[in-house]
Amino acid sequence: MPHLGLGTVGRRVRGDGAVRRRRACARCGRAGERQRRRGPRGGSACRARGAHGCARRSAGRRRDRLTATLAGILAIDKPEGWTSFDVVAVARGILGTTRVGHGGTLDPLATGLLALLVGETTRATERLHTAPKVYDALVRFGSETATDDREGEPTRSAAPPAEPSSIEAGLAPLRGAIWQVPPAYAAVKVGGRPAYARARSGETVKLAAREVQVHRLEMTEWNPPDARLFIVCGSGTYVRSIARDLGRALGSAAHLAALRRLAIGALDIADAVGIEALRSAGHADAVSRLRAMDDETLVLPRRYLDEAADKLVGAGGRA
Repeated sequence: MPHLGLGTVGRRVRGDGAVRRRRACARCGRAGERQRRRGPRGGSACRARGAHGCARRSAGRRRDRLTATLAGILAIDKPEGWTSFDVVAVARGILGTTRVGHGGTLDPLATGLLALLVGETTRATERLHTAPKVYDALVRFGSETATDDREGEPTRSAAPPAEPSSIEAGLAPLRGAIWQVPPAYAAVKVGGRPAYARARSGETVKLAAREVQVHRLEMTEWNPPDARLFIVCGSGTYVRSIARDLGRALGSAAHLAALRRLAIGALDIADAVGIEALRSAGHADAVSRLRAMDDETLVLPRRYLDEAADKLVGAGGRA
């Protein structure tokens, strides 16, 4: 039998003298027997049986190459009640790739900016983890809970502060480089197990204090028994612990009632898209929203100042 060129039709003569035509696949060059099938208008059409499977495999390879080239950061506005992994799972389905991670967990209670890293960008996860975070937190005075947020069982009660000036005094020692004890219900591992797993099983969890950086901590609203705080902090800082420690410092009791993340590095909540809106818009819109991972994304292009430094800079001085 002569060699079949790509996309050509070959002839094979059977023993009885009949001619059977074979078509070579235009992609792989392999010949396949022609197969009759009914056309859309009732006529007949032919296809090469060998080419059909090859074309299907080629389409799969093209799709794999396409998803392999996806890379960047996708800013999501996480709704309350969703875990960070819930968001990752939906994004994987929309983007058509499993190479999606996140650049810092948000508790189900929290809302706001969740940075998803796609493709090759997942290699820079640790760099994004170390970027400063900006939060809007609502601290509720009157009770302390087992989880240090509103979802835990109350463990202690005390009267809330009477004056906002006392809250300002309680914030001062929580600024700068401080030693902070994580909540008992945290992902920090103790003896190879997460602290929250031990706490849920009834163990008394003792966690060591860790040094964290709180760049800025200010009260923006006082509506008893709630205080709204603006927080800029470094990696590893627990806002739940700030709420708990503030209550204790004032001789009261407090827990985190609500939390919204506003920024990670130079990524801002204003640039984020809701997960349901992303799901409705589909694959092409999600791809168009991918942002390049560079130093401008990872590092804050600005410095957060305390009140004194802010006044100094506003007057033309240098902080």
